[in-house]
Amino acid sequence: MIKMTRVSVVVPSKGCKYLKHLLRGLRDQSVRPYEVILVVKECNVKDVESLCKGYNLPCAVIEQERGYFTHALNMGKKEAKGDILVFTDDDAIPLQRWVERYAELHARYRDVAAISSRDFYVDLNGPRLAPTADDKTIVRIYRWLVRPWLEPPHPSLEKCRLGVYLTRRLGVAHGPFIPDRTCYSLPFRGVNMSFKASYVYDAWFPEHESLKRAPGNEQHFGLQLLLKGFDTLYVPSNPVLHAARGESLSRTTRHEVKQEFKVMQSLYAELLQKHGVQT
Repeated sequence: MIKMTRVSVVVPSKGCKYLKHLLRGLRDQSVRPYEVILVVKECNVKDVESLCKGYNLPCAVIEQERGYFTHALNMGKKEAKGDILVFTDDDAIPLQRWVERYAELHARYRDVAAISSRDFYVDLNGPRLAPTADDKTIVRIYRWLVRPWLEPPHPSLEKCRLGVYLTRRLGVAHGPFIPDRTCYSLPFRGVNMSFKASYVYDAWFPEHESLKRAPGNEQHFGLQLLLKGFDTLYVPSNPVLHAARGESLSRTTRHEVKQEFKVMQSLYAELLQKHGVQT
């Protein structure tokens, strides 16, 4: 058990109905987080503060008055004071050793800047687990047999070819070790990723007027670390449950999402060029 390590959990939230499940899961951890940073938007701050008190958690509730999703992530990161920063969503449900496990993993991999893990969809009306796209047999076969030659990694990310990487065209791709084997990888999903605070003090999530959901923001953040020479890992052994939601997670249209992907690609290119890497 890693008792000396302070773990901050950062959560962007709109005060959704699932938040109580996250807070209950954090309350019931084998090692409680040092602090829970909730960056809330479009909801009553006092209601969220009252909810936190009901679960007896060390919460800091920050109201987000401007910006989008990644602005909330940066606000939470700036506020966090822990040695390890863990990011998740307000509809996630951590398992009992989630915080403790991240502390153990970061102690084991001392020189690794980022460690991410997977999620499982769960039907809260059941409850029962539901497979994600990563678990489908056809997806696994594609990643082993087709993707390596059809969508090879960008030369600067060859080390991450078995995990999450950027392709030569700067798209986000998942390699054959995702979701069930440990490998070098860009951060997998924002619902379950962690960082050593001392390694990410000058790394930030992308803020852009066109980015509402900012798909690929996790990889943008991780790319900053790789370009500074740090390692980032994916491990499957510290999952969270993720509420299977019928409603859309955002109001962005398909066209808007496509445009956001293009913006993210331009931001990846800017990062690579800044570090003297050809795109």
